[in-house]
Amino acid sequence: MSSWSQRIIATQTILAAAWRILKEDKTLLLLPLASSVCVLLLAGVVAAPAIIEGFTGMPVPDDVPHVGSADALGLFLLYVFTYGVGVFFNAALALAVMRKFDGQSGSIATALGETVSLLPQIVGWAVVSATVGVLLKGIERRSGLIGGLVVRMLGLAWSVATFLVVPVLVSQRTGPFDAIKESVQLLRRTWGENILAGVGFGMLYFFWALPAVFAFVIGAGLVPTHLATALFIMAFAICYFPVLGLVLSTLSTIFDVVLYRYAKFGTIAPGFSRQLLESSFVARSSQRAAR
Repeated sequence: MSSWSQRIIATQTILAAAWRILKEDKTLLLLPLASSVCVLLLAGVVAAPAIIEGFTGMPVPDDVPHVGSADALGLFLLYVFTYGVGVFFNAALALAVMRKFDGQSGSIATALGETVSLLPQIVGWAVVSATVGVLLKGIERRSGLIGGLVVRMLGLAWSVATFLVVPVLVSQRTGPFDAIKESVQLLRRTWGENILAGVGFGMLYFFWALPAVFAFVIGAGLVPTHLATALFIMAFAICYFPVLGLVLSTLSTIFDVVLYRYAKFGTIAPGFSRQLLESSFVARSSQRAAR
């Protein structure tokens, strides 16, 4: 069996275990949903003046912030706020999952209340993430094909290094740089460099999204003859994508918490096994032995 097939099977097994946890408390989905809504509202507020200008032809006053007039500082602040919103709700979700694993109250209200006390750490991490994101994006725009590939590799390395930052932040209440250091140490000490989770979840999103793509194509083909049916199928397909992303994002955060607890304390979360967790990453010692 190929390594990619093994990755898909292992990730599906991990997802099944995380799914059982999510089924016990479906309200956990509300946290990433709230994050998405807040980000969309922010994007709408920023883009609205430019959209109005495009439809009406009326110029947007210079004192009104909009996409077309955003300077470097404004763009950076937009990145910080966007990252901050995402990290805030992701931290709340991680806290809720941790409390459930510890046998405590894992309600959304409790998690949000605890997350407010983590605002300094969240803002610090948002600033660091936004800085790296803006720098990488700026370098990529000024680079050629090879430079762009290098920048993307740097972005992947950054994602690997910060894989467990949010669980570290909410559990240890450290600053962003200490959280990055801890994240790297946990990954290197326990599993080495060969990460399954990010690649596996991305692959599953691709494969699970294919039925909606086919449904949309079929609906589009029915437009000339069955308009009402076509619109229903196409609307369903369009709604499927964000719902799928919402569920997989929640499952991914649950898995992040499971991995952190296993790496830091050796704790096996309910529904997971030691063999399953160890198969998620290739151990450094095993890699060396294979060489």
